[in-house]
Amino acid sequence: MLYLIGLGLSDGDVSLKALDAMKKCDAIYCELYTSHWMGDLNKLSKTIGKKIDVLERGKVESEFLITDAKNKNVALLIPGDPLTATTHMQLIMDAKKNNVQTEIIHASSIYTVIAESGLQLYKFGRATTLAMPQQNYFPESPYDVIAENRKMGLHTLVLLDIPTTARKGIEVLLELEDRKKKGIIRDDMIACCRLGSTQKVIRCGNADSLIKDKELDATPAVLLIPGKLHFAEEEALELWKN
Repeated sequence: MLYLIGLGLSDGDVSLKALDAMKKCDAIYCELYTSHWMGDLNKLSKTIGKKIDVLERGKVESEFLITDAKNKNVALLIPGDPLTATTHMQLIMDAKKNNVQTEIIHASSIYTVIAESGLQLYKFGRATTLAMPQQNYFPESPYDVIAENRKMGLHTLVLLDIPTTARKGIEVLLELEDRKKKGIIRDDMIACCRLGSTQKVIRCGNADSLIKDKELDATPAVLLIPGKLHFAEEEALELWKN
């Protein structure tokens, strides 16, 4: 049996169902490359009384887990919900092809906790990941996704690489605005840091004001670009304005 177990966003999100499954397992692995987890693996290991081995991406995406799960109960612990990354759906398909049973244990995810901002989840369009520019490489597709969503009146969840702060993300979006010039970035947006923890930070304002807020240096972080706002959303966003 191969268990894909969501860790949620921090320690307190690990469900009783997840803990029970871990205690049944002969081997427990964890991947931390698809998302950041604000919990403590050592603490979790003590709770379940078992060792947790962190796997690199190459091993997760190889045949290692499927082979290991053919003759014993194996768990892969995943930050957030197990199925927010396509890698994990591939594991399920590979397991089925190899006659290995799987069980999915869901948990909280950034895709749901962003509702704390006051934006309504059903009004979000396609999400995008803002990759940091490198030498001779400045991806513009996130800007295009935001533009397309806004054209339809939809909000955009902008995911940031694990070490990237909200302020750095805003800086990159402003540079994209200077390049593309569609006027979609300098309006109000929402910066969210450490959602799911007691140290969460949510701020709403225009890009020029948010980029000056040093509290937005906390990670992990995401940016929310609003589309057409319902009056209830407008009222909720007032909670996060300085």
